[in-house]
Amino acid sequence: MQVETLSIRISKAESQALRRRARAERMSQGAIVRQALRAYGVTPEPKRTKSGYDVIQHLIGSCKGGPRDLATNPKYLEDLGR
Repeated sequence: MQVETLSIRISKAESQALRRRARAERMSQGAIVRQALRAYGVTPEPKRTKSGYDVIQHLIGSCKGGPRDLATNPKYLEDLGR
């Protein structure tokens, strides 16, 4: 993600309030402003990273005719990892 710097003019009271809020939330002032921009609908929510399940979900149950206990029967797991 490429980032840019934005300079804005805010009142002293707004600056103090932003500083207090950032300290209370244990976030940077920039993070507070980015959060406010997302809440206002200016920027999209960050994309959620895919889990392993998300990646292979379409494959689950797609193989027909195999043994039903393939993942649990010790007979099939003897040579696993060799």
